[in-house]
Amino acid sequence: AVVSTQSGHYGRGEAEDDLRRGASTAPGTERRDNTERRDPERRDTSSQSKLFDMAQSLIPFTASSDRSDEKITKEIKIPNRNAGSVIGRKAVIINEIRNFSNCKVLVAKDNEVAGDLRPIHITGTPRDVHLADYLLTAVQQMPRDISQNFF
Repeated sequence: AVVSTQSGHYGRGEAEDDLRRGASTAPGTERRDNTERRDPERRDTSSQSKLFDMAQSLIPFTASSDRSDEKITKEIKIPNRNAGSVIGRKAVIINEIRNFSNCKVLVAKDNEVAGDLRPIHITGTPRDVHLADYLLTAVQQMPRDISQNFF
């Protein structure tokens, strides 16, 4: 499935509330293959990424209710002027988004862009794609000096 949108707004969800109360995973989010997922809904808040923490200071996160394990691809478009902030110095921002969300995130190269908007393709489970989209949206709202000096 392919979904196309521009980055949106997020609010705080019940899974995050469970995590704040000390639950190590939100109900019904256990993995069958015993591998740790780098997802804020499925792990202890003490191990959250710095990027996710910074994002939450700008936009509260609401967990996706879609529990499907089917892979989807979503295309979002960002202004070309934000591409550097989304990628980050030495690609640290985009790599953190990829690692934390468990998604394949492909940012169109300069020679692949026509117009003022740059497509980004996000592939993963619906919940992981939702998380990656949230992080991409938040990074664009961060002050440039913070996002460029992330690590």
